[in-house]
Amino acid sequence: MKITTHNNIIIAVISALLWLAATTNSTAQTKEVLWESFAPNGSQFSKTLGEIDLGTQTLRAEIDLSSCQNFNENENILSIGGDISVWYGSHNIHLYYTPSSRRLQLNWVNMQQTSVRSEYTLTSTDLTVELDKEGLHINGELMASYTADAMRELYALGSLTVGSLEGNTRSWATYKEVSVITPDESGDGGGTTGDGTPAVGEKYYISVAGNPNSVFTVNSTANDAPILVESLANTTNQQWRLEYEETASEYSYRLVNEYSGKALDMACDGGTKPPLQWQVEKGNANQLFSFEPQDDGSYKICVSFNGVPYYLTVTDDSPVSTTSQDNAVSYVFTKAEGGSEPPIQEERIFNVSFISDQQKLGDYKEDAHATFIPYASTADMNADPFYNTPWLAPEKAMTLNLNGTWKFRFVPGTISGPGSSEFYAAGLDDSNWDTITVPLSWEMAGFGTPVYTNVGYPFYNKPPFASEGRTDYGVEDHNATGFYRRSFTLPEGWGDKRVFLHFDGVYSAAAVWVNGRYVGYSEGANTDAEFDITGFVTQDGENQLSVRVYRWCDGSYLEGQDMWHLAGIHRDVYLVATPKTFVRDHYITATDMNTAATQATLNVALEIDNRDGEAAEKQIEVQLLDADGLEVARMSQNVSMAEGETAKNITLSSRQLSGLTPWNAEKPHLYTVVVRQSNATGGEEMVFSTKYGFRNIERRGTLVYINGQRVFFKGVNTQDTHPEKGRAIDVPTMLKDITLMKQSNVNTVRTSHYPRQPKMYAMFDYFGLYVMDEADVECHGNQGLTSTSSWSDAFVDRNVRMVMRDRNHPSVIFWSLGNECGNGSNMADAYSAVKALDSRMVHYEAGSATSGYSDMYSDMYPTVESVRQKSGGNNGMPYFICEYAHAMGQAVGNLQEYWDVIESSTGIIGGCIWDWVDTSIYDPQKLLAGQKQDDRGFHYFTSGYDYNSPNGINYGFQGNFMNNGIITTDRARTAKLAEVKKVYQYADFESLDGKTLTVKNKYNFTDLSEFDLTYTVLHDGRLVENGSTPMTAVAPGQTGTVEVPYTTDCDSEGEYTIMVGLSLRDDASWADAGYTPAEEQFILKERADKLPDVTGGGSVTSGNNTVSGTTADGKTFEIRFGSDGQMSSWTFDGQQLIAAGPDFNCFRDIDNDRSSDLQSMALSQRTSHRITKSFGKDGDNVTMTQSGSGTICNYTIAYTFYPSGVVDMRVTLSPQSAARRLGIGMEFADGFEGVEYYAKGPWSNYVDRQTGSYLGRYATTVDNMFEELTHPQTMGDHQALRDLTLTNPQTGTTLKVETLGTVAFSLSHYDEAQWGDAGDTMWSNVLHPYDLTRYGKVFAHFDYWQRGLGNNSCAGDVCLPEYECPTSGSYTYTLRFTPDTVNK
Repeated sequence: MKITTHNNIIIAVISALLWLAATTNSTAQTKEVLWESFAPNGSQFSKTLGEIDLGTQTLRAEIDLSSCQNFNENENILSIGGDISVWYGSHNIHLYYTPSSRRLQLNWVNMQQTSVRSEYTLTSTDLTVELDKEGLHINGELMASYTADAMRELYALGSLTVGSLEGNTRSWATYKEVSVITPDESGDGGGTTGDGTPAVGEKYYISVAGNPNSVFTVNSTANDAPILVESLANTTNQQWRLEYEETASEYSYRLVNEYSGKALDMACDGGTKPPLQWQVEKGNANQLFSFEPQDDGSYKICVSFNGVPYYLTVTDDSPVSTTSQDNAVSYVFTKAEGGSEPPIQEERIFNVSFISDQQKLGDYKEDAHATFIPYASTADMNADPFYNTPWLAPEKAMTLNLNGTWKFRFVPGTISGPGSSEFYAAGLDDSNWDTITVPLSWEMAGFGTPVYTNVGYPFYNKPPFASEGRTDYGVEDHNATGFYRRSFTLPEGWGDKRVFLHFDGVYSAAAVWVNGRYVGYSEGANTDAEFDITGFVTQDGENQLSVRVYRWCDGSYLEGQDMWHLAGIHRDVYLVATPKTFVRDHYITATDMNTAATQATLNVALEIDNRDGEAAEKQIEVQLLDADGLEVARMSQNVSMAEGETAKNITLSSRQLSGLTPWNAEKPHLYTVVVRQSNATGGEEMVFSTKYGFRNIERRGTLVYINGQRVFFKGVNTQDTHPEKGRAIDVPTMLKDITLMKQSNVNTVRTSHYPRQPKMYAMFDYFGLYVMDEADVECHGNQGLTSTSSWSDAFVDRNVRMVMRDRNHPSVIFWSLGNECGNGSNMADAYSAVKALDSRMVHYEAGSATSGYSDMYSDMYPTVESVRQKSGGNNGMPYFICEYAHAMGQAVGNLQEYWDVIESSTGIIGGCIWDWVDTSIYDPQKLLAGQKQDDRGFHYFTSGYDYNSPNGINYGFQGNFMNNGIITTDRARTAKLAEVKKVYQYADFESLDGKTLTVKNKYNFTDLSEFDLTYTVLHDGRLVENGSTPMTAVAPGQTGTVEVPYTTDCDSEGEYTIMVGLSLRDDASWADAGYTPAEEQFILKERADKLPDVTGGGSVTSGNNTVSGTTADGKTFEIRFGSDGQMSSWTFDGQQLIAAGPDFNCFRDIDNDRSSDLQSMALSQRTSHRITKSFGKDGDNVTMTQSGSGTICNYTIAYTFYPSGVVDMRVTLSPQSAARRLGIGMEFADGFEGVEYYAKGPWSNYVDRQTGSYLGRYATTVDNMFEELTHPQTMGDHQALRDLTLTNPQTGTTLKVETLGTVAFSLSHYDEAQWGDAGDTMWSNVLHPYDLTRYGKVFAHFDYWQRGLGNNSCAGDVCLPEYECPTSGSYTYTLRFTPDTVNK
């Protein structure tokens, strides 16, 4: 305040002294904040209090310990004393915390080196420390050994230092507030007549002098709300509390509105705004006033801004500021008593602190409810395709689809928080903004960079803050913000409706504005968020919608799943209209049900929403319709809502129903429940329908029964992933997933590790899949949150929202509380909440044995032997393997062995393979440029190590660990899927005796008479007969026989096989008639145990380690060898056949080869070669034997060279130690591309993954035998090779290879050395198929044995013993090569 006269100075000083004197008896208090929201991150910090009296003042610290480092012991979280940098030598209190045990250690140490130590175990990570006149308090409890008397030397100190300086382990805690609290005492203050002095801490009405009934008023809690002068109404929005803040001048007093909690702010910032209210800000000069007493007992009110005084005055009944002291009016302070709440429409306020508050789960967000889509009439509902296929976009409903093109602005974050955010004004010019498609992960549109983590977070682990990205491992943009905007026009007739804005999912938090006004906030990326925007929209003209999306929020700590961490609106957005009074929720149950679910009483619990409290009369009706639309039951009730009654719950129940057709995954029979709301005169206001299935779930001891039948849950884990859209998955992709699952005999889906979109559950119901519905809860990177009470509401909310949304779906058999959160009280809270809402069984993998919050035992990645040991269940509970057979890369070995144990058990109910689909994404930059594949057809798929440093493995940046699917990321079938289909199939073809086939029916509800039996007879892999016949009746669980009417006599030389299968007689929802879900192959006649004699004439000679000859038709051939017997050249009819001759080759490198044994097992050996039997004649033929020796395997190749150009190689392998494979490799010359083989196919197969592959004759190319695994590795093997023909189409050269004995083979244009590494490289080997060099030559393996794949990429079996390579003995097979040229 600028004073221009000596008298004014005297008056101001006297006034201030009088006021301060008058306030000394007040009961209020002042607070000096030392630190607020402070995170030292392991660094030293301290402050010295020059003068403190613990007899009257309190030192208080509120600390969040959840960010302390789990591996630390005795973090020095706080010290108080004379010299806190030392242990002895001063009077100090030291507090240490060990996160792993939640142990708090207290130490009082005086200068006599006497110490008192105590230890306490905290029940949560919230800690309050107070030091006051009584002593040291921990969480409100006075510590008996740390009283003021016990620490009197400390209390005698006039100066104290506070902070963390002692010891070697600094604090990682978060200091919410550390402060010194000083009580104020003042007099009674001003009187009601305005002739007294205002007192700090009291409430006042502030009126213009001379007009006591006109007082300062605010009508909102929002920042920027104007200060008004209105008639006195004795309401809290007219009351102002006087606060004091210590400054160096007389401008030390603040006026805070009692209703809004905001300060009167003069807004002297160079703008044109009048005085307004704003959040309280320490040191804000616009909020710090001086009061100049006037002769009549009133005061002029003034701030000093940039050295200039600004007075508060009133012009035309509106407060304004002026720099003229003379023109300023004065005010009277009248003490306020009581006060009622103002009758005003509350203006909502968003605060960015929401994203860092684990207890702020939403703001103005609707409670969860079951999915439904309302229609204005039954006719509209029945005419909409959505009625029968409720995963399509509704066409005639009271909805408005907001998917499509939005305006978009991307703003990177900073380490201190999100970027700028003023974007939501209705009239904002966004014409220069980018556009984006909704739904979509914004990284796939080129905004920001994708991040993949497994067990860690992409940000520094400092809950609840998720602001600073791990830039040390390549995480860019910190907590970026995406600003979305679009306009919409309400459909005609919505003017009298209640309108809701609905989001199916947003990563990770969203704040919403409509027409420039804040609507609400949501977090929880994979459950619905719905807002009532009735009072925000207009029926006339366009409405503007703005959504601010935060990449991360506190909720991201519970979204730490093994997945891509991508951001944006990734699921549907739409508007929904309802009557003002409406049915807002429905819960369908069936009671009095018999075991088979053919008799039951239908109950529909309804919640009627009348939030405006208006009197209303409604007619509510429920219909149950069968699949043909015929009425099965009808119930109705008139509902009266009295004025002021905002909600009502009713339940409508049917009579006992009989003759019901039950729902199960094999026969997913659905009824339709119609809920109809009419007005008092019977006019329809709203109608919706829900598909519902009657089914009976029972736990009997250690088993689970559906409709009275023991069910094996043959499952997969799933992810929401799309190679082009990121976490946005569209309807065609969902349908592709589900139909492939059904075709592959999968009957169970675990929604790992978050609920799916509502429309996908409609598909599960319709197509028939059992579902373990899993909540969006995984804090794998900080499992301490599971037992931190302040996070309990977040755990519970995510589970409750899932259950409330999905509990009407018959496909949902189990709830799952989350994944890999460890154990803790928050899981117990979630379990109780779920059980209060629904009776279904609850799963949680980490706590299932003894925790009390799981209804089954569950674990991950057990070995086959471990599963066998739990055949009877565990602790009297059913055993469910929630994750097994980790399908990374070349995988899914020994799946059959798992199921041999499961199906013979008395306590195992099934399991889910990890997982269904690879999750690679296209390189976003190439995708935006229209480039999806290179010129070889390899997809530009990327993995985690393409964006984040592989050095961050221990923090979750785990490279290619996301590609664990049994199908590819673009939903192509794989060899792994073929194996799953076979192992999961529901028919066991036990034997074929003559033409009598014995079949066991493993279906639960399907008789085999519903299928046709198909058969195909092959002779040496070539078709000779096929046909079909009606399958005989075999009831579920029973075994029967059927005659296979094939007529082939199998008299000719060669091998005969027959393939039998069950094919669909009629179309199914998931496959056309003729599809074969179950099949088996039998040998009708074994192949000969020797190769046929070689004929054809010609001549052959040898000399100088060279074999040469001429065939009977004049074609010459020459084969050259080195002195050690290594083949160096082989020509036939002038054409080179090889690029390198045969040699021992044990190379194998796959993602499953992770065990220490495998990593120490060599990829190759140094082989010494020699000729052990020299070239010589044997009749018309030439022979030679070469041997090789090494540390892994010795071998011999006995060559026989025939005059016709045929060459036999009789290979004998004598292993010396453990090997990845035993066989020979060789390289065929450029140009060989065509392939025909008679072996197991068409998919690649290995010794422990071949049940789904069958002997046959297959035609392909060498290029097409390449398996495009995102992380290149050994591939393309085929067991049981009988013969193989390579063709060079350019020269007409063919090379046929026939075998005798056990032989597997593979062919490739790619040198394995490009990806070969004996180490564990899937984390860090940044390599893709499109990085590989293709050679013209062909790399070939001919093996006696290659070790099994196992499933050890994540625990599991390395390789079952029966599938390991032998380490001793001798093993022989023969390869016969027959070259020829045609059309030369």
